[in-house]
Amino acid sequence: MDLGLLLPGVGFLGLFLVVPLAQVFLRSVGLAVIGQAGRFTWDYYRQFWAEAQYRDGFFFSLWLGVASTVLSLGIALVFSALMQVRFPGRLLISVLYKIPLVVPSLVAAFLILSLIAPGGILARLVFHWGWSWPQLVYDRWGWGIILVQVWHNVPFMMVIISAVMAGIPQDVIDAARNLGAPPWEVFRRVTVPLSMSGISAAALLVFIQVFGAFAVPSLLESAYPLALPVIMQTEMMDRANWALASALGSVLTIASGIVLVLYYRLVPGRGAVVR
Repeated sequence: MDLGLLLPGVGFLGLFLVVPLAQVFLRSVGLAVIGQAGRFTWDYYRQFWAEAQYRDGFFFSLWLGVASTVLSLGIALVFSALMQVRFPGRLLISVLYKIPLVVPSLVAAFLILSLIAPGGILARLVFHWGWSWPQLVYDRWGWGIILVQVWHNVPFMMVIISAVMAGIPQDVIDAARNLGAPPWEVFRRVTVPLSMSGISAAALLVFIQVFGAFAVPSLLESAYPLALPVIMQTEMMDRANWALASALGSVLTIASGIVLVLYYRLVPGRGAVVR
């Protein structure tokens, strides 16, 4: 009877998660190909590693994920700690910082583009002062993409981290202060360690989301390198190379899975789940 209660959930995961992932992997190794005979091969994975555009696309996506996560986490930590302090206007700020959560990523990209593009609002503003505006979009390092992802993900991180920080007993904070610890030391040695479960979970979710993002990179990235999800879309829709696109998708999935396993291994209290 108890096992029967699990069937709806297990069936949903199997039908909409396991089956599609298995089909993508089989297609990436030359099997499950529609309209032609299948033949097992690792050629598409070899092509991914041998050709610079695919390899550079992977590392570019990895860079976007790491940089966006680190910057978002640093900002979210500071503001989450400040939101634990009572001050006038705190309620209003707690509402305003959540606004980016309801703005779609593509809309956020258009907003940032109109602001920091070479012909954007800020560029035209500083031009009147005789200053030159730096190249923040369509650049080799994807700073425009990172800026959009930070703007969009800081509130998401703050929701998670603030909730964890709010659960820290006030007695622990007061004890640290009574022992003479300055506010920075209290934050670094007490607040952050006790909030590590929320911090690590927020960082993991943001990294995986940015690592596999398509909409923002497709709008703001330069001609080279392209993020791997954008290359996937080109191979699949423009060149009808479904097998190679499946291999690229499998690489993204495997890399995200490795990050997830490392998270459970390295974060205290999580490793027991996979042991």
